[in-house]
Amino acid sequence: MSFWKTDGAKNWQIAADATVDMSRHDQMSIVTGTGMLANLPDTKNRANLLSVKEYGDVDVSFDFMMAVHSNSGFYLQGRYEVQLMDSWGVQKPTFADCGGVFARRRWNPGEQLFDGVPPRLNACLAPGLWQHIDISFQAPRFDASGKKTSNAKLLKVVLNGALIHENLELTGPTGGPISEQEAAVGPFLIQGDHGPVAFRNFSIVSKQGAAVQAGPFDYHVIYGNYRSASEFDGKKSDLDGTTEKLTWEVAKKEDGYAISFIGKMKIPEAGRHRLVLQIAGRSSMKVNGKEVFPDAWSHSSNARVAEIDLPVGDASLELLNYKMEGWMEPYIGLWVEGPGSRPAALHTLSSTLSVPASDPIMLDAGRPTVFRSFMDIDLKNYPQSPEYNDKPNFFRETKRKRIVHAVQVGDPSHLHYTYDLDNGAVAQIWKGDFLNTSPMWDNRGDGSSRPEGAVLLFDDVSVVVAKADLFDLKPSITEPVAEYRPKGYDLDEGGQPAFRYQRFGMDVSDQVRVSAGKMLTRTLTFDNIPAGQTYVCRLVTGEKIEKSAEDTWVVDGKKYYIQLPKGVKPSIEQSGNLTVLHVPVVQQVSYSILW
Repeated sequence: MSFWKTDGAKNWQIAADATVDMSRHDQMSIVTGTGMLANLPDTKNRANLLSVKEYGDVDVSFDFMMAVHSNSGFYLQGRYEVQLMDSWGVQKPTFADCGGVFARRRWNPGEQLFDGVPPRLNACLAPGLWQHIDISFQAPRFDASGKKTSNAKLLKVVLNGALIHENLELTGPTGGPISEQEAAVGPFLIQGDHGPVAFRNFSIVSKQGAAVQAGPFDYHVIYGNYRSASEFDGKKSDLDGTTEKLTWEVAKKEDGYAISFIGKMKIPEAGRHRLVLQIAGRSSMKVNGKEVFPDAWSHSSNARVAEIDLPVGDASLELLNYKMEGWMEPYIGLWVEGPGSRPAALHTLSSTLSVPASDPIMLDAGRPTVFRSFMDIDLKNYPQSPEYNDKPNFFRETKRKRIVHAVQVGDPSHLHYTYDLDNGAVAQIWKGDFLNTSPMWDNRGDGSSRPEGAVLLFDDVSVVVAKADLFDLKPSITEPVAEYRPKGYDLDEGGQPAFRYQRFGMDVSDQVRVSAGKMLTRTLTFDNIPAGQTYVCRLVTGEKIEKSAEDTWVVDGKKYYIQLPKGVKPSIEQSGNLTVLHVPVVQQVSYSILW
């Protein structure tokens, strides 16, 4: 609590964990211990919380948990509120919903107001679940006389993995500030006068430090179409000179060149630095004589990223770029972000103007929508057994999988899911907008689409398994599933699919529907169940599954809920780090995902 000013803040306390009663408004219980900050207001104790330290430019992230119907807010500099609210299931969020930037009240006639900005989409999770938010804030700027020269800005706000604000100017304080007068620095403020809320995992990085500087750079240009650096090594340069910043324009042509740059960066603060190189053609780069980016080809729209530790002072920089592709626009961009500063561009603006920003091709789900495309997913419980080491690098290094027979199902309620026809699995669900189909339809495309919103990932494994294979995830992830035969899907009158397949000789119908506008209910119907069968429905896989309420379980440290029909008694078994909630295969199996 020493981070905060605690005078009169008896409603705030340190605890180990919190739980929420989903049937009651503004109710939260805590567990004695440490690791979490909780606000439990009552009629006499409803104080806000102010940080001792004050911040200007800053990146801050934290986890938070809302009680049912609860309301709070996180203020940058005590003046600009990002709303924290139980907005679960809200279809048209306003500035007062979770992630919204609150409006400013009118105090004086004729004054300029900040009207409030809703989040781009509602990424709010259900009460009692841990949510995560990342905020990048730029403080207002003032001249020597104290006159404001530029507004405060939310550079980026990401809620539960979904971008909800970007480059949003704040013309003035929002409602309920510590002061109507803006300043270069100010404290964090958390509202404590509305309802219960809990916080954990604060990460605060001041970005007030001086930015990395660089240049001038000596450059040497050799003309020719080269496929490797060895082809022009030792050749005499055709052009030599000095440039203040990096740019391909020193080559005086758009392809058929090799450029080497040699210069220095001025590092104002020691620590971890993030380098982002976006370049057309082949490139390599060294810092202080050590290779940061090995020689590799990249498209002008792709970025290469590395993180390195650098001491204070000068750091040598060597960049090589050679390009022979006339069909691709030239491009050189290098950004360096220090541990206490924002990214600094070490290139000219014109060096990055040759590639226009792409216009994303978005697919909405104004009605039930079924869309076929490839879908790339992360593998949540990735197999680590020795026998898996001979799998392709695609799996070993990235732990990602491309679902090639994926069906993306969108709904007007803004709840969507991916169904894997190769194993009868719901691979992921998400809330927000439906799909970005640019990877599929822009230019040549790669056949894939991307979810637009807050994504919840599941293990992409068959739901119906033999009891003896309860903990075996590998076949669905890396190999075809035995005794499984997909039979497509049927659409009902409302355009909703029912997926059909055969599993162990049983006929299965698998339907996923939106319930109450904010949860997904999955119903599996079985025919031809063999007598004396030992098959189960593996409803949930995770590291930890705990009972939350009657017929409800919470998964993986309060990430999402699973709710079963009343009276259904599941089994929970654990092997190593994997826990499975399952029920026997019967004529109909149903469960809901609350998230």
